[in-house]
Amino acid sequence: MQEELLFGKYRILRLLANGSGGEVFLAEHKVLGERRVIKRLCKKRPFYRERLKEAHILKQLRHAAIPCIYDIEEDDDASYIIEEDMGGEPLNEVLIRQKCLPTSFISHYSIQLCEIIEYLHRKGILYLDVKPENLMINGDRLSLIDFGGATDKQGPQRVVFGTDGFAAPEQYRGEAREYSDVYGIGCIIGVMLGKGKKKGKELNEIYQRCVRPLPSERYQSVSELKEDLQRLCYGKQKAGGNAKKAGAKENGTYCIGVTGVHEGTDTAAVCTLLAGHFSEKEKGRIACIDLSGRFVFQKLFKSLFGGKKEIPEEFTLRGIRYVTGDSPSVIGSCAAQGFSVLVINFGSCFERFENEFFRCGSRFVLGDLYPWRLCDWEEFLNRLPKELLRHGVTALVAGGEAEEIPLRLHKVLYLPPLRDVLYPDPKTEEFIRKLFR
Repeated sequence: MQEELLFGKYRILRLLANGSGGEVFLAEHKVLGERRVIKRLCKKRPFYRERLKEAHILKQLRHAAIPCIYDIEEDDDASYIIEEDMGGEPLNEVLIRQKCLPTSFISHYSIQLCEIIEYLHRKGILYLDVKPENLMINGDRLSLIDFGGATDKQGPQRVVFGTDGFAAPEQYRGEAREYSDVYGIGCIIGVMLGKGKKKGKELNEIYQRCVRPLPSERYQSVSELKEDLQRLCYGKQKAGGNAKKAGAKENGTYCIGVTGVHEGTDTAAVCTLLAGHFSEKEKGRIACIDLSGRFVFQKLFKSLFGGKKEIPEEFTLRGIRYVTGDSPSVIGSCAAQGFSVLVINFGSCFERFENEFFRCGSRFVLGDLYPWRLCDWEEFLNRLPKELLRHGVTALVAGGEAEEIPLRLHKVLYLPPLRDVLYPDPKTEEFIRKLFR
């Protein structure tokens, strides 16, 4: 097959796998020059029809960590599913090479896997074949491949797919549910932890709960599992508890979130101030993350270094790492890299990342309080969980009368004029110190 073009457009590069259902090849599109993964399903092999359903599942999914399906071809002997090449290498090969992963990376990868499976569950799909060979690692990103065992949550489950050592016991009885994928994720956590990992006590407890034989004793949903992993990874503050003091951290990383009530709030300036404050105070590494979608840190770079120099997505300024991202995974990535404090700029897109904002140890909301802005504040407050209103969110008023704000927040402070966020005056420095007393 390597000497001729498959279907006149795909040049086979190499065989990736050869299993019971058929072969998997890495190929290159003749015209586009892009790589594709081609799965050849032999029509004479058992469960051919069941394995072909992978194509019909993938065509309804749109997720950055799940391969797109480009085409389905057929000849007399087999069907061919043409998929996106996700790149990277399988987790099992990573573990063979690295032997042991840091617990921060285990948490980070596990959270990403939860987010993918959670997306599938919302689409009404059970994956049911979580194993290292199906997880592709590309730097700090994880993707999920091989949907041959996936099935409709509501449909009949007559034919059982799965891998011994990773499939939940109930799968073999045709009784798979969402907690069956929880079992599979738990097995992955266990594999990454390995044997005798001394620093993985909390992760080991999560792993043990995931893989209990009785489904009723496990996490009942992937969302519930993800919440515990994020609390472990990001240092989530318990709802209704007192705000943590500055510098208090869980598992080495403390997150500070800043969001705006309305368009035009200078959340990036406040984030820069806070990052500078902790850079002076903390001995650890500080990162400032922009999830606003406005590329404000690139604009900061351009204003300082001019437009002739290439503007990177990440750069370091005064000892602070500035990072721009478009998904919550960048938070886990920075946590895995050992940053002690993460200051996160959510901009005015609170509703897009509200879960990540709630998980921050300190939360600030910025906005003007002129009469025409009161409705924006009311709308924002109505979206907050009740337990956070009085204990978890501090309002920073940039204009108008602070006394006009509805008295439902933990704290309301008037923000002084921000003339120089990189080199703040003594009055501004004192204000920042008071925020964390």
